[in-house]
Amino acid sequence: MLRLSKNKLSAALAVGLLSSLSVSVNAAEERWFEVEVYIFERDVPTVEQWPTTPAETRTRKTVDFITPMVSTDLTAVSMGLNGCTSSDWATDSVNCNEQLSNAKHKALADVPMQIAAPAPAVAHLGDGAVLLAESQSQFNDIIATISREKGTTSLLHMTWQQSMLPRNRAIPVRLYSGHDYSEEYEFGGLPIKAQESDAEFGNFDFMTSQFASDTNKPVWKFDGTINIYLQHYLFIETNFTLREEGNKTVTLTQNELLTSPDATQTSPQDVTTPYLYAIPMQQNRRVRSDEVHYFDHPKMGMVIQIRKMEHPSAKVSTRNSVAMEPGTTY
Repeated sequence: MLRLSKNKLSAALAVGLLSSLSVSVNAAEERWFEVEVYIFERDVPTVEQWPTTPAETRTRKTVDFITPMVSTDLTAVSMGLNGCTSSDWATDSVNCNEQLSNAKHKALADVPMQIAAPAPAVAHLGDGAVLLAESQSQFNDIIATISREKGTTSLLHMTWQQSMLPRNRAIPVRLYSGHDYSEEYEFGGLPIKAQESDAEFGNFDFMTSQFASDTNKPVWKFDGTINIYLQHYLFIETNFTLREEGNKTVTLTQNELLTSPDATQTSPQDVTTPYLYAIPMQQNRRVRSDEVHYFDHPKMGMVIQIRKMEHPSAKVSTRNSVAMEPGTTY
């Protein structure tokens, strides 16, 4: 049996105590804020040219408030008895994501604009970021004013509490909303029907080979991440994509024309196909707490406020209300 001398035992206990004290001190030094975000689409003409290759949305190592709120009930239907509850998403999101990707039926076709906890919530030390209830938001007047403007459509409204960390340690929050276009369009924007053998242009694939087809992967109207970090000052970093239906003109080459029903055509010609454009919004801005900030874009806008809040208290074993915990994907 291994025996420790009194001196070694005392030293080991001291190290453990200091380690525990260090964790408590670090937690006490964290700066917590309340974040409220409202995102809307602007249906206005623009001469902007958007990238032809849409960027992949980061989904790993992100805080995901939305999936536990909108997928729980419907995934249980499509998966039988293996559907994930909100608690499952918070504690084992990797397994829940695997179940969702393997489901034979989509969990939902449209995500609502308002994402909120069912009851007022509050963050506690050790909880991580916490989604708040709609009654805890403060943007009602702002949303009403913007919604009355011609050509605007609400996309997403959320409020949550989180600790602010340096950029190298901050975990982005995943945001998505609106219609899932994956039944009509590939991720690259080209229509799925263009791949059918009896399509109008025969075997021409409109360059869809550039993009891997994944029928289980949603193609949301709005998708992306927001990363808020503290580096002496507060910074907001957005990486959003807005999808917009339209048409795109492509040029058929000689080889592509030979595989089309009209093989007599040998010179290149232009054809028009439906297309789902991917419009990016990538910005990084230094902001002040408690001020309402507006991020402008030709096709969308974001109103955001980062409010100071009381430092969270330690979680107790019993409490009247249970805070909604986000699913964190790694």
